[in-house]
Amino acid sequence: MSSRTRVKAVTRGAAALLAVTLFATACGGGGGSDDGPSDPIAGRPTPTDQAADGEVRIAMIGFANNPYWVNVKAGADYANRVLSDKDGSVTWIVAGENIDVQTVSSAIRAADAQGYDGVGFFIAGEGNCADIQTLSGKGKKVGAYNTLFDCVESSGGTVNYAQEQYKAGQLAAQEMIKASNGQTGKVGIIVSQFTAPGSEQRRQGFVDGLAGSNLTPVSQGVEARDSASNTYTAAQNYLQSNADLLGIYATAGGPFGAAQAVAAAGKQDTVKVIGYDISTENIAAIKDGSMYGVIGQDAFGQGYNVAIELFNAAVTGQNPSPVAQEANAPFVTAENLAEHDPSVLPLGAVGAS
Repeated sequence: MSSRTRVKAVTRGAAALLAVTLFATACGGGGGSDDGPSDPIAGRPTPTDQAADGEVRIAMIGFANNPYWVNVKAGADYANRVLSDKDGSVTWIVAGENIDVQTVSSAIRAADAQGYDGVGFFIAGEGNCADIQTLSGKGKKVGAYNTLFDCVESSGGTVNYAQEQYKAGQLAAQEMIKASNGQTGKVGIIVSQFTAPGSEQRRQGFVDGLAGSNLTPVSQGVEARDSASNTYTAAQNYLQSNADLLGIYATAGGPFGAAQAVAAAGKQDTVKVIGYDISTENIAAIKDGSMYGVIGQDAFGQGYNVAIELFNAAVTGQNPSPVAQEANAPFVTAENLAEHDPSVLPLGAVGAS
């Protein structure tokens, strides 16, 4: 077998493995048994002691195209169990395939039409704040997660829980600079979509954070649309086209695809991969050395915290203070993995997703 044939075989095998892994993870639910623990989680919002005036139904809207959603759904499922003896329920709703303002807006309106008392959703852009204003005008409780937007509160939203994305991008840049050990070289950037606000904030924070350092972005970035296989291909292209590549930065879903590409090229010791989410796939990559580190965003809390806050607001009529809440966002490497590894920590532990 020629060297070119071997490379093609490795590429096809790794891409197939990524696809199977992601499918299995997405179908796994991530929320544990419906008969699991129902006690509130320490360090997270606690359900109000005030009795609900009838059943309170909360809809949590998300997607299912990468492992991040497994943790968000797990949080929503856990909140459902916590609220089950308080006349509350949380329903997880997959909005569709396209993550954009229009798709999210359609899902919000459908949840409203189905009579939910509260709606939590992945905010795809400021355009979704018009839906917050409409529903809050009807007395519905509405919360957003994943990205912080000022318009959530000004439109009457109940809660906005997310990582501060630009700051996270700057943190990633600082850690990438440290990992380069003073070497001069290039860094490849892989984003979800340039129109995705959270991914774009992370990209811009990273680019700004590298300014004046020994590291230079190869370009402004390439899109992978949260796909691990697309991320693998983008990383492979960076590796093949840049002899002085020292790092790959992935802003959104599927960063373990970049780690797989680096491992397939045998460059895990020289090319550092930094991504997001303390997921099973990313933790495995950190353990085998193909990924340098990830920044968490409390994906579990984006499902759990928002659902509990919406329930409390629906029952008491009071919003949490502040409405905008920054999520826990630790930087996790092999050195501090024991403090954040979800495989050894209780489900829902802060700092483990």
